[in-house]
Amino acid sequence: MYEQEKVLMGTVMKIKAETADPDEVKTREAFNAAFRKISELESDLSEWRETSPVSEVAREAGVKKVTVPLPVVAVTLTSLDIARITDGAFDVTFLPLGKLWNVKSRKIPPSADSIASAMAKVDYRQIELDTLRHTLFLKKAGMKIGFGGIAKGYAARQAGEVLRRHGITNFIINAGGDLYVSGRKKEGLWTSGIKNPDEKKDMPIVAFRVKQPCGIATSGDYENYFTWKGKRYHHIIDPKNGYPAEGLKSATVFSDDPAKADAYATAFFIMGGKKALQVIRQDPSAAFILIDREDRVLRSPNLANYIEEFTAQESF
Repeated sequence: MYEQEKVLMGTVMKIKAETADPDEVKTREAFNAAFRKISELESDLSEWRETSPVSEVAREAGVKKVTVPLPVVAVTLTSLDIARITDGAFDVTFLPLGKLWNVKSRKIPPSADSIASAMAKVDYRQIELDTLRHTLFLKKAGMKIGFGGIAKGYAARQAGEVLRRHGITNFIINAGGDLYVSGRKKEGLWTSGIKNPDEKKDMPIVAFRVKQPCGIATSGDYENYFTWKGKRYHHIIDPKNGYPAEGLKSATVFSDDPAKADAYATAFFIMGGKKALQVIRQDPSAAFILIDREDRVLRSPNLANYIEEFTAQESF
């Protein structure tokens, strides 16, 4: 079993792999290649780097099309597909709202006027993507794209493909909490669990084994937030009203594609259980476990395609 971690994409990226090959040098080379891939993708996809293609697209919003590299095309394409199927609950043009609600530095909610001003620049339908010419254009001046809700999942998938090309098929890539799980370990299937965010005990309320390669992503209101007048304001903003989403404590999504798991986790947290179920019926390549405000656990009917649940005491 080998483990390594590096700080990339603004978070800690960890790779854990089990391999029958006793050659540690080969494994180290595979890990280094996977981390290099993540670093390259960060250069392409980061909205925080002035020199990135995404930043250039924002600078040219309302002015002209920008030629972008293939990863930006691929992530934008997936983002638009998910935006359509979730009716805009996931929207990569949310960045003006996200920056306005920067909960790490805020102590009180922004004004209604500033929220309305930011919302005027949020609309995925104003994205013009040319997949043949590899150009990207934001039709309104002031619009920005932020891939924070999907880039880590996409990077985990690409890093996993690098590991496979090096002969490593049993691994977990932890991209700041978003997982890409493949294969198994010597003792059996990889295991994980979901905690109730409001409970201090370590025992998960759902424990599971991962049956097939998939991405696993969780969105919740319990890590990034501030409290004002007794109310919690967190970082997952509903693009439809400009305020933090309400209704769920956490949304965990499983998908063959870790980028989808990443994006759907955000969308389902905003949409709630009923609407999330409608999406799953249209796109069965994802499944979910949701925890609502009454601590009820909601599962999509296709969950067993990805995991098998077990009693937490068996292994935790």
